[in-house]
This record gives sequence, structure tokens and C-alpha cells, in this order.
Amino acid sequence: KLINQKNVCMHKKGIKVNMRKKYLLKSNKGVTGIDIVVAVIIIVVFTGIVSTLMYNSYLIGLEILKSANASAYATIILEKVDEKAFEDVTDNFVDTLISNNELELDSSYTVEFVKQDVNEIIKKVDLNINYTVGNSNKTLSISKLKIKEIGD
Repeated sequence: KLINQKNVCMHKKGIKVNMRKKYLLKSNKGVTGIDIVVAVIIIVVFTGIVSTLMYNSYLIGLEILKSANASAYATIILEKVDEKAFEDVTDNFVDTLISNNELELDSSYTVEFVKQDVNEIIKKVDLNINYTVGNSNKTLSISKLKIKEIGD
């Protein structure tokens, strides 16, 4: 049997029990400090997880968009290589396309266009398109042969 005296209970065998410790962890008066701390920790952990997932999905979407744009630029440039005469395909081919308003290139992409003469009727074109996603640099590389058309 317990005898209650100002936050100290005496068990009938003479053992003192501190009732304040018991009420610190368990209270019927509403929300305790420990309840609030646990709730805040849970909210912080889940907020961090959700924000990390959102950021990663944003980066993946951005990488897909940038890769698609680089592929589109490569397609446009290589189609122009096919359209133009054999003699017009030079090392400054992309600069010529931009100056003639045949190509609009976003400033976040850099294009390296290298032409190699294999022989008098074949040119090899190496196209590298560089772009940045987040903190990483990406490169799309494509090679193509331009063959001189021989007329009658």
C-alpha cells in the first residue's frame, strides 16, 4: 500500500518512490515534452527523405531533357551535313550554320565539330555536344561519313 506525501510515496515496507519521475514520462494532462520531441524528430526525418526524393527526380528529369536536346542538336547538325555540298563541310561548319541562322544553339551546350579528310571523296565528321547536369559534365559523341557525290 502506498502513502502519498508531496511527490513521494512510501511503500508499506518503508521504500520511498519518487512520483515525479513517473509523471515525466506519462501524463494525462495532455502533450508532454517527450511527445513533442518525438513528433519533431519524425517530421524532420520524413521531410528530409521527401525533399531528397524530389530533388533526385528533378535531376533525373533535367538530365533526360538535356540529353534529348543534345540529341536534337546532333540530328539537326548531321542533317545539315547531308544537305550541304561536300566542299562546304569544313571545321567551322557549325559556326557557319549559326551565322546563317540555320541553327540556334542554347548557351548551355557546346559543340565540337571536327572534319577529317579520309581521301578525296570521303570526309569523316566527329560531333561532340557537351552539357552540364547538376555537377556532372555529359558528352554526346557521334561520327558520320560524308561522301562526295559524283555527277555526270
